[in-house]
Amino acid sequence: MAEELDRLGIFGGTFNPIHMGHLVVAEEVRERFSLDRILFVPSYLPPHKSVDVAPARDRLAMVRLAIKGNPFFGLSDLEVRRGTKSYTVDTLKDLADKVKARLYFLIGSEAFLHLHTWREPPELFKYADFVVMERAGREVTLEELEDYLAEFHGRFSQVEFYYHGKVEDVQIFSVQGEGFESRLYLTPVVNIGISSTGIRKRLRKGMSIKYRVPDEVETFISERGLYR
Repeated sequence: MAEELDRLGIFGGTFNPIHMGHLVVAEEVRERFSLDRILFVPSYLPPHKSVDVAPARDRLAMVRLAIKGNPFFGLSDLEVRRGTKSYTVDTLKDLADKVKARLYFLIGSEAFLHLHTWREPPELFKYADFVVMERAGREVTLEELEDYLAEFHGRFSQVEFYYHGKVEDVQIFSVQGEGFESRLYLTPVVNIGISSTGIRKRLRKGMSIKYRVPDEVETFISERGLYR
């Protein structure tokens, strides 16, 4: 990240393994929000997951293989190098301290509706705008989102949300806290029906995962004997 960036997308996750669905939505969000780069940040030890997670270095390697053909995608080993449970608030703070770009944190709508269970939830909005991705067939309505934001404010009164309206298909909220203002975007993304859970199940059954992951990721999984 030596070059100057104005708008940097942050895509964190277990990536267990990374698959075509991750790549498709990342590219879709990059284009829609005119981001200069999407930075993939694989977790070391996700707080909410502990079963059937491949070693962090293997997941990091698979992401590197998956994104190498896209000049707008980058990889950070920040959480893996930290070597402890991965908390998004720590990662966003570290990145905000190191880069001058405005940060856009990509998160699925289902995960976002559990944001109150994360570490230091109000602090998250201090460091980044949030791009909440809703997959076709699993949409979150505006009313559901507003209800959750009201509940979130009830739990964490130091953060307030104000609805700004809709631009094309994107619902926009202002997020205000002490000394900062950020944005929350609810945006639709394509759902190609691929999940890491499904891939792991197929591998355990000896089934093909071709076209669900990039070819080099498929080869890596086979050579390392992952998810068997």
